[in-house]
Amino acid sequence: MHGRRRAGQSSGSCLMTFFRQSVPKRIGIALSIVLFGIPTILLWLATHQLLPALVMRGWEPLLAWFAAGSLVFVPLMIAATVGAWMALSRPTLPALLAHLRIGALSGADWGLALSVLAITVAMVALLQILSMQMWPTLSPHPPFMRVQALSANQLYVLALWLPFFFLNVVGEELWWRGFIQPRQELVFGQATWIVQGILHGVFHVSFGAGVLFVLLPVLFAIPWAVQRSRNTSVGIVIHAGINGPGFLAVVLGLLPA
Repeated sequence: MHGRRRAGQSSGSCLMTFFRQSVPKRIGIALSIVLFGIPTILLWLATHQLLPALVMRGWEPLLAWFAAGSLVFVPLMIAATVGAWMALSRPTLPALLAHLRIGALSGADWGLALSVLAITVAMVALLQILSMQMWPTLSPHPPFMRVQALSANQLYVLALWLPFFFLNVVGEELWWRGFIQPRQELVFGQATWIVQGILHGVFHVSFGAGVLFVLLPVLFAIPWAVQRSRNTSVGIVIHAGINGPGFLAVVLGLLPA
């Protein structure tokens, strides 16, 4: 009986060791392309296949985007969490957060996050103006959806946006910056933020050339700030500061669509 128990424990230990060893410690260009490429394909399927099908069935476009997009961002969050958990010899919540570099923000971190956010927002606005002047045919909206001011009877959408906003920002940052970027830094060193920016841009190809052009500062600013601070929480703050206020300003009618 004791022999069978020891054999079972040994088998379980070997299985956990196998899982830990299967988690990559370093991520080079080939694996980066795979780990960014699969979500890119999922996002294209969500925005160009599932979302239009939901709209044709009578869904509100924004709600269709929340549903379709969640099928991309939830798997990113799960993949980052499971990958980090498997990589740990003694997984605990504090160890998991440390592995994903989710830490409390120091004064320096807040200063970095807010200054990068302010500069990035200014650059995005500048590129938006430049795009309208130089390439007026480039759409500033994704081809699958146009965000517009909500009417009074549509304000319930905001309550449904909040969980989607969380999944979008945290799901992406845990995967791109929490799980992948530290492993890329072992391969690409100081150039990691450039690799991240390029591949994150590829992830957004579904949004169209016009949106991608305006997003260029965002794509590179977030991984640069995370690499400099070694704190994924900095990326979460910047990402949330860009996505949240802009969306709210448009849907509440404070900015033109």
